[in-house]
Amino acid sequence: MRLAPLACAVAGVLALTACGTSATDSDGADVQLTGVELDLLTRSGSFSRTNLDLANAESERISACMTAKGFRYRAQVSDPAAETDEERTLNMHDRRTRGYGLASQYGSGSDKKAVDAEVSDAYIKALRGSATDFREMRFGGGQNITFSARGCEAKSRTSLYGSLDDWVSIAYFPQNLNSGLSSRVEKSPTYRRAMNDWRTCMRGKGYTYASPDTAYDQLKAAYRKQGATTALRQREVAVAVADGDCGAELHIPSTVLALRRAYAQSLPTTDKLRLRRLTTIWKAAADKVR
Repeated sequence: MRLAPLACAVAGVLALTACGTSATDSDGADVQLTGVELDLLTRSGSFSRTNLDLANAESERISACMTAKGFRYRAQVSDPAAETDEERTLNMHDRRTRGYGLASQYGSGSDKKAVDAEVSDAYIKALRGSATDFREMRFGGGQNITFSARGCEAKSRTSLYGSLDDWVSIAYFPQNLNSGLSSRVEKSPTYRRAMNDWRTCMRGKGYTYASPDTAYDQLKAAYRKQGATTALRQREVAVAVADGDCGAELHIPSTVLALRRAYAQSLPTTDKLRLRRLTTIWKAAADKVR
């Protein structure tokens, strides 16, 4: 439901476009994105199953690599869920149990999973290499992400995608392009009508928030001020469920997704061609493990 923008990332030699727009590039009308390319861009359609297959394969390869080095590593393998894009976006199960997930950020340490045992330095080195093997991906706003170029994680990703640069690009470049579409989505008459309908629906449930983002932000501010009280946890869940119910009733996630996929066709040509290359690598990696 929320349209919180993602940071635009730049990592080493990776020139990730700043939210996918360029004032000097063509509007990309000469290149039409395919359905699969739009799936990767918007994390919809075939994305969920493909991403799951790749995550399972990566985990299995890490496990095999760690076993060969004499360490136990349990592969995390999941089965595909029979969900539509809208059901996955709304995630009503989590809304009913965790709300927006805010309480866990402001609760006590008792809500966190205990660590069963300390992991040895040798284990970490086998998994992720040493401290000097890490590379940094910088984000706008001072955020950054680090990943290792060595160890079983890096080896498994390289075996799937061909290079770590391509793995990082597939993980972040499409998200940055998709993020850049948010302002256009929010300004569209279709989205504004949907938000008017959402506000009407929420008023019928006793809430007067201007948007899903406003609901989230006001609850977050309340947690900062009050802490994770029982009453606030209950309110968070109630608001999140009402938000989700209205979103489902009005099909807001489907509306937003349709707008994103439509606006994506006007992305700059260079961005489209880069997305096309990454989609080819992503699809080839998935075909390799199926």
